Amino acid sequence: MDCKKLYQRFKQWQLSPFENEFASHKTCHCSNCGHDFVGNFCPYCSQKQGIGPITWKSVAKGIGELWGLHNRSLLYTIVQLLLRPGYFIGDYISGKRQVSFPPVKMLMLIGVMGVIVDLLTGAIHGFVYSKGAKLAYVNDVFNWLNNNVQGMFPPPSEFLSRVLHWLNTHPDVFSLILLSFLIIPVHIIFRFSPSNTRHTLPQGFFIQVFSTALFLMLNMLYDITAKGWFVAALGALMVFMTYKQLFGYGVWGTLWRVVVAFVCAFMLLSVLLNINYGIYLLENHQPVTARDFFLNAPICLAILTLILVACYYISKPRRSHQAN
Repeated sequence: MDCKKLYQRFKQWQLSPFENEFASHKTCHCSNCGHDFVGNFCPYCSQKQGIGPITWKSVAKGIGELWGLHNRSLLYTIVQLLLRPGYFIGDYISGKRQVSFPPVKMLMLIGVMGVIVDLLTGAIHGFVYSKGAKLAYVNDVFNWLNNNVQGMFPPPSEFLSRVLHWLNTHPDVFSLILLSFLIIPVHIIFRFSPSNTRHTLPQGFFIQVFSTALFLMLNMLYDITAKGWFVAALGALMVFMTYKQLFGYGVWGTLWRVVVAFVCAFMLLSVLLNINYGIYLLENHQPVTARDFFLNAPICLAILTLILVACYYISKPRRSHQAN
């Protein structure tokens, strides 16, 4: 077995998995209605060109369609997302809509599947770690931090507690909200990438919709196996592959940009958390401590702005100084 040749074939499939060649240069004979025509489809009966007697390839294709492995099906889209995530997302946001099951609908369906897996594994409302034991409810994470990290983190305000309680039962929405903090950092940091240059914020939304679907599938794997280290390593690899394939940078160029993008996303999230802490402390008549948390928000935003501006100018192509 020639492993190198197999990998090259797989790589070629990742780059171009769909058969969309236009056969306008030759005349085809329709085996259904008997007419000759030029193009991909018969203008008389609409049958696709190239369809002939049944072969083993036809059998394999029929079985694939039976199990949902045909274009635009949910299962086929999931396979594409797992094996060529960045290329697949790039195809979709560049206008190749027929390659994908509707992404928002897919996210909702995977979210429902995730809830079912949570129920079956006993992980509903919580994070699973160490052979299925629950670490904490999402809306109790603040309390856990307060009790275990030297009292540095007060519990959430009553409003945020109710919001997080609702998000516990809607993992698809919760994951999308968390990953949505990546939209602006990714938009700026990958602004001048070799592939998908100057991608827009609406495209960034769909990038995170697909990323959320991937995250939910990894979360289901985590719930089933309780192998946190394995799922974490696989998740990091999937994130790296997605951004490398999607934006076309090299290994190190992708790596540092992904790390900085996630750091910026956490900083954006920390702004909201500091505001939440400030509100909680004001409600509990601790205005001095609350003021410190409120001051953290603009400081964090200022540092975030500096990081994003620096990344923007580092990535910006340099103008040639050669004489015309």
